[in-house]
Amino acid sequence: MTTGPIFRHLATLEWETAKDQKAEVAALAAQADALGARRSRLTRGEHGFHSHISEMPPGFEVPPHTHSVSELMVILEGSIDVTGGTTLEAGDTAVIPADHLYGFTVGEHGVRFLVARTEDAATNIK
Repeated sequence: MTTGPIFRHLATLEWETAKDQKAEVAALAAQADALGARRSRLTRGEHGFHSHISEMPPGFEVPPHTHSVSELMVILEGSIDVTGGTTLEAGDTAVIPADHLYGFTVGEHGVRFLVARTEDAATNIK
């Protein structure tokens, strides 16, 4: 069990590929890989946090889906247009409750965002 602080540097993180993803998102992950999207896990439950950083190219569409756990999303660079009309840009956040249906389209400059959760989440693509 980890008791001290954990430090990770983005420049040295390993980026996941479609083969690293859960079965329920494998098809979307393969599409994302082909277009240059990528994701790296920052934490895997250490001190109660599950988090990852994702990068997606302009115009990439994440279809409507839900997660089994609430999440905090922080837009670090670029933008997304969330289903329903909200645009999030660098510095904006979204707190999305568990089982809330949402999707988004990546803006014209791509996006880099951070997601943090208190548990590992199952994803249900609609």
